[in-house]
Amino acid sequence: MKRDPATRAPDFYRFARDYLHTYLPTVARRSPNTIEAYRISLECLLDYLAEDQHVERAHVSFDHLDRPHLKGWLAWMADQQHYAPRTIALRLTAIKAFLTYCCAEDITLVALSQAAKALRPPTTARKPIEYLTEPRLEPCSPPSPAAPPSRAGTGCC
Repeated sequence: MKRDPATRAPDFYRFARDYLHTYLPTVARRSPNTIEAYRISLECLLDYLAEDQHVERAHVSFDHLDRPHLKGWLAWMADQQHYAPRTIALRLTAIKAFLTYCCAEDITLVALSQAAKALRPPTTARKPIEYLTEPRLEPCSPPSPAAPPSRAGTGCC
């Protein structure tokens, strides 16, 4: 069991080490780049807890992965770190996957995983659709009844 012998609470670092070094490469068969991205996401969360919440790395536990802390982490990435929405989505996805793994290993962590699953990353601004202008549409428009039916040389498909 991956529990702290003194407190009998699930040991965050044992789960993280097992997830990154055993589960992802051998069971889930993730690429080294994916494993690195997940490691960076966990590091980012630890940085938030240390810098913003003043939690020493040695004292991080699953109690710090509850919904309020994760929501604060999302805001911290957007407001203070100025991460792009897609980067925030990637980081959140990695933490959700980690918590899903943890709850499969220890049933007492199911509530944390469920709370994290309900979190949504910020939406990315959609690029507006660019329409063709009238002059650009003319070569592709059907010929008028008086014009010859040939389209040769118009550059239309």
